[in-house]
Amino acid sequence: MRYPRRLFVVFMLSVAGCKDHTEPRSFSETLPVQAGRVMPVINEVMFDPLEESDDAIPDQPEYVEIYNPGISPVDLTGWGITDRANNLRTFETTGGTMMLGAGQYAVITPEVDGIAATSRLVRYFSYLPGLVDAKIIMVKKYKTLNLNNDGDLVKLLDRNGTVIDAVSYTSLWHNPANKTTKRISLEKFNPLLLSGSPLSWGSSTDTQYGGTPGKVNSIYVPQARAEEMLRISPNPFSPNGDQRDDLLRITINLPAGSYQLAVTVYDVMGAEVRHLASGTPAGPVALLFWDGCNNAGAQAPAGIYRVTMNAAGSDGSRYSSTGSVTLAR
Repeated sequence: MRYPRRLFVVFMLSVAGCKDHTEPRSFSETLPVQAGRVMPVINEVMFDPLEESDDAIPDQPEYVEIYNPGISPVDLTGWGITDRANNLRTFETTGGTMMLGAGQYAVITPEVDGIAATSRLVRYFSYLPGLVDAKIIMVKKYKTLNLNNDGDLVKLLDRNGTVIDAVSYTSLWHNPANKTTKRISLEKFNPLLLSGSPLSWGSSTDTQYGGTPGKVNSIYVPQARAEEMLRISPNPFSPNGDQRDDLLRITINLPAGSYQLAVTVYDVMGAEVRHLASGTPAGPVALLFWDGCNNAGAQAPAGIYRVTMNAAGSDGSRYSSTGSVTLAR
């Protein structure tokens, strides 16, 4: 089922200001989370992994990440997931306990031999073995979870076959600014948002891996927040190579959603100095840096510069903000 993107305005009702605006330069929002949820929730889905035999890069596997938001551990023994065709994939232990602790993530992935240490998941996401709050759950004897690239239904079942959580995703939930969905997972803005709502999900913005299995999502935002849309620091900054204040840190905060981002630096005469983002896919939080160079790579002279941010939301919303910074040499 295709969900119309205009539904996103419901998610934005708590944001200050009108839908298409340049002011105010700050906002507040409260996400409609599931209060008191104690059972695991689906938090991330990789359904279109990168699997190329000639790219010298380890293959990504499909995976589903779940998160335990409760205060007590949950025993995952006998649990499983199904797709729309009700193909059951039962969890298998990889040695040790099947208990998912409070605040922990479990990454469910298929591997024929069921060995986590040599799995495609660990070979691709090389950081995983070092995460103390991440648990790798193998689905043995399978190479795939059978998740369709255009859309599917993922159900999380307990040992009795009871549906604990479910998400019926489509590829249309991805940020439309992405040129492809290949290797990019769908992540929740907050684990406690309803899994079945398209308003809860967006594309991972992790540029290195394309997903964040086993750790906080790249597009995560807390339930309640009040933020400036554009924060610039340090001010002044001095890109002189002394390793102190050499980079200008540009932090962008927007209401939970998917965006196409443009960030440009101008001089006091209004001439463009540097494009930092141009049509770049982004989530609700983005971080950029300026090294004090222009588009040609030459050092910009000392002076005052203006940083402008324009964000186009996939729901049709628009946000703009401007800040000034002093470049010292």
